[in-house]
Amino acid sequence: MYVQRTFGDKLNATFDFIKENWKVLLKYVTYLLLPVSLIQALSMNGLMGMMLGTADPAVVEAMFTDSGQVVTFVSYYGLLLLISLIGTNLLGALVYTLMRLYNEREQRLSGIEFGELKPLLYRNFKRLFSLTLFAIFMMVLIGLVIGVLASLVSSFSVLFVFLLLLVGLLLLAPLLLWGSIYLFEDISLMKAFSKAFRLGFATWGGVVLMAIVMGFLASILQGVTTMPWYISILVKTFFIASDAGSGIGTSVGYNFMLYLFGVLQAFGAYLAMIFYLVGLAYQYGHAAEKMDSVRIEEDINHFDQL
Repeated sequence: MYVQRTFGDKLNATFDFIKENWKVLLKYVTYLLLPVSLIQALSMNGLMGMMLGTADPAVVEAMFTDSGQVVTFVSYYGLLLLISLIGTNLLGALVYTLMRLYNEREQRLSGIEFGELKPLLYRNFKRLFSLTLFAIFMMVLIGLVIGVLASLVSSFSVLFVFLLLLVGLLLLAPLLLWGSIYLFEDISLMKAFSKAFRLGFATWGGVVLMAIVMGFLASILQGVTTMPWYISILVKTFFIASDAGSGIGTSVGYNFMLYLFGVLQAFGAYLAMIFYLVGLAYQYGHAAEKMDSVRIEEDINHFDQL
């Protein structure tokens, strides 16, 4: 983990880890994230089913004047956000648990059982969930500040907001290492926050490039698993809009197929995200070794065991 690498070597390390441990990754991602995907597909399809008719203004007006439909809409949307939040944090906790054990166990991940994962997985999930909630709070606060500043300079609001967002993205890029630091190291949330800025700015180009490349790869893989669900939604929308086959909207068989494609879409998104998480972990390892010489310190501390 803690090795200074060129960008190409970081990519190779990412792919080598996934290639070596794809069976273990697939096993535990299926075990933990498939149930989440089953619920996520229900909420996603329910929400999409309500939105298919919103092209008609009369339908929209009727929807939001009917308290029952409003409650249903909010329930679907809230459940989707909650399940997505749980699934994303559970995946991050699992991947970094496996990576940490991969680095600490002599036999790496060979023969690892779920009982060995549970303590560290539970700890990582709690830490990552608290980090996510804190990050959401920060984003809301920053959004409010930007809104207030934009209102004060209304004549230049569009340009001002654009420049402010651009500067914000450049400054916040180092925070992509925040989760890796907080989960791999036994430090507090705020110490991990400050360390993310220190390591992130020192390796800013690598962080941004890794996020772009792995994000692009993940989006391609996610697109493959999303395509069946997306095409099915388009077909359903077409028939509903043309009134040529309104029965397709109530067809049990078609809706069940749409649900299965929704499960595939959600589960595929989690699988694709693995590349992004592993890539950022190796970027963190590179930055930590470059700035703090973590590996040298570990060798000194365990000199008597060498």
